[in-house]
Amino acid sequence: MTLALSLIPTRLYAQQRTSYLAEQLKKNDDYRVRTQAALALGASGDDAATKPLCDALSDANASVKVAAAAALGKLGKPAGLSCLQRAEGREQVPAVKSQIQKSIAALSTGGVAAPPPPSADTQYYVAIEITNKTGRPASEIEPLVRAAMQSKILAKPGYAVAPKGETLAQGKKILNGKKLKGFYLLATVEPAVYQGGNLTQVVRVSMWTYPSKALQGEFAPKLTQSGTPTKDVQSENVLMKMCVENAVETFQKIVASL
Repeated sequence: MTLALSLIPTRLYAQQRTSYLAEQLKKNDDYRVRTQAALALGASGDDAATKPLCDALSDANASVKVAAAAALGKLGKPAGLSCLQRAEGREQVPAVKSQIQKSIAALSTGGVAAPPPPSADTQYYVAIEITNKTGRPASEIEPLVRAAMQSKILAKPGYAVAPKGETLAQGKKILNGKKLKGFYLLATVEPAVYQGGNLTQVVRVSMWTYPSKALQGEFAPKLTQSGTPTKDVQSENVLMKMCVENAVETFQKIVASL
């Protein structure tokens, strides 16, 4: 599956918006504007938002510092962890320190929130594993892909996701105790390919039973973004996320047909 994308205008707009928000966070005299700018940066998903948010941990206003700390946790970039840890050591305001500690905890686990346990309505239980072949650090790839898959799976009623690190014995106990049907998704993130001025990203997702791990099938969404001749990590991340969301949609269609 190949989809040609034209994301350049969107990417330029995102860069401009991040720059504008960073400027507001740094220089606006109204702490309420700075607070909103911090929260907006946290929701941007932009790597460039990390530095202005880290700088804002030294803001004179406690509300701004709380917002910046929360935003770094939501942004989920590994680079935010060290500045949060430094800020924790010097922070004296309890509310700010508490939020810093929450964000440190979130980033220390890759920034991916633990999935909720199966409910009475759950029918399918899905374990996720990520294999990183990109050459980029696992701390950048694994949380991004896991969060995208987990969010997409849980958006559909009847699904629960196994927590990271669950053993086969633990998974089997949950499946048997709640009489659920189990699946295991292995996502292999291939290296980004820059060729002919374009960026192509592939993520191969194999579908297995769980916990027995009998192969059921494989799908490999392939997305191409035009006008990207040189390394662009942010665009790689966007395509990875779209690839795994596409794969999860395919997986859920297969499950519905079983």
